[in-house]
Amino acid sequence: MKNYIVVVTNILMLPLILGATGYLEASQPVVGRRVARYFSSQSPNEEEDFQSKAGNSRWLTVHLGSYIASRSYLWGSTQGDQQGRANYGVTYLLDQWKGMDRSLRVEFLEYVVNGEIPRQLVILPLFTFPMFESGFPAYFGLGAGLGVFFHQLKGDSELAFHYQLVTGLRFYQETLGAGAFVELSIKNHLHLFSDGQFNGTALNGGLFFIF
Repeated sequence: MKNYIVVVTNILMLPLILGATGYLEASQPVVGRRVARYFSSQSPNEEEDFQSKAGNSRWLTVHLGSYIASRSYLWGSTQGDQQGRANYGVTYLLDQWKGMDRSLRVEFLEYVVNGEIPRQLVILPLFTFPMFESGFPAYFGLGAGLGVFFHQLKGDSELAFHYQLVTGLRFYQETLGAGAFVELSIKNHLHLFSDGQFNGTALNGGLFFIF
């Protein structure tokens, strides 16, 4: 019962994030520009150049990180803490939808459970706002998709439903056409064909490239 309470709590966060989308979209032209100028000291003309370039381009991010807190339920012989190990991934911008960036994220996740190291490939669509082209340095997002285990404990499902809630900061260097970012994310999954659940909080960092 406890594990399902955790899942419900996380799912209840989704309406709060979606409800904030309209507010951020409405205030984006003023607040986004002011905050972007604060972080990058760009002139209005430089900012317009950035928005024009970002709006007509695609971007790709590469990240790596580790879990700072995690807990599993009915995965392996017992439940346990600090079983998340590391994560590596890429995110590619597909298009924009209703004031949000719609991207594809592919991640490799590692865990330590009962002395073994399960490895999972996760593929999911990720929706983030405000849009990158706004120049606003902070972003928020959510995504959900399928997780496939390449190495899993015996008797546990090799398929999982995976979902993420993310927030982060981007730091863009226009002369390089690239930048860096840091991201805090909730990365949870539910086993589809057996008992088992994992809840984790990860801290990631990486680079992004505009092309």
